[in-house]
This record gives sequence, C-alpha cells and structure tokens, in this order.
Amino acid sequence: MIMSQLPPPEDGEAAPLALVRYGLAKEIRLYPDALTFIEREDGEVNRFILASIRRISLQPGEKIPSKLVLLVELEDSTTVIAAEGMTNVRDFRRLLPRLRELAPAIEFEPADLDDQLLQAVTNRRQANLGCYATVLVSFGLVALLCVIGNLVRTLGH
Repeated sequence: MIMSQLPPPEDGEAAPLALVRYGLAKEIRLYPDALTFIEREDGEVNRFILASIRRISLQPGEKIPSKLVLLVELEDSTTVIAAEGMTNVRDFRRLLPRLRELAPAIEFEPADLDDQLLQAVTNRRQANLGCYATVLVSFGLVALLCVIGNLVRTLGH
C-alpha cells in the first residue's frame, strides 16, 4: 500500500501518517505523536506515545522466522510485544523513515534495521523465484519423460 492510499480516518480520529497492514485485521499506524498497534479480531489497541519509546526491536518469529515480532521498549524499561506475526516488510520499511523523522531519539535494534529488512525482502523474493523455478523444471521434466515415453512406445510398434 502506498502512503497516499491511506484509509479515511475513523470516528473523528486523525488520519495516520503511515499504515502497515499485516495478518488478518492487524495494523500498525503512525500518528504525529504516537505509534498504534491494532488487532481488530481481539479488539485490542495498543497506543504508545512516541516520546515514551526508547527502543524498537524487530526479531524473527520463534516458529516461523518470516513472521516478525516487534518489541517496544519504553522509557520506564518496560518491554512490550507490540506486534507478532508481522509479515508486511515492504510497508514497514516505508514507515521507518517517517518514524525516524518524528522521533529521532528512538533507537532501533538491530541498528541497521532498514538494511536488514531490505535483505529479508530480497531473500524472500529469491526464495520464491527458486521455488517457482523448481516447480517449472519439475513440470518440464515430467512433460519430457511423457514425450520420450510416447516416442519409444510409438517407435517400438
């Protein structure tokens, strides 16, 4: 989703500066003063004032590494799991510069978070291409075996 295609604000709420949709009915919204994590299925909304955030950490999921876990460490040293199963790396990468612009004091872990996310997108794309190539080659080999089998059967009679 491109930033200019953000949905209209809900019930008098200000429009978010950036939006990341992931999973089923889950969103991360960046506002001028806060970062909000919404899980519509559970009816859960976590809103963190940007000034109260010390660090944002991104870690691979425990069971499925491509489903990222986003941790928010607050100024009072409380760490909260803000988002689990976040898979929309592309839109999250678009949110990061806006977040850095609004709250330059927030630390990111790993420090080269944007580069790591770019690498994750590249790796995922390459893995997908590898899978597609494997499937196509497999179909090609099966088709070739069928053609050779038909030729042998036809020439043998």
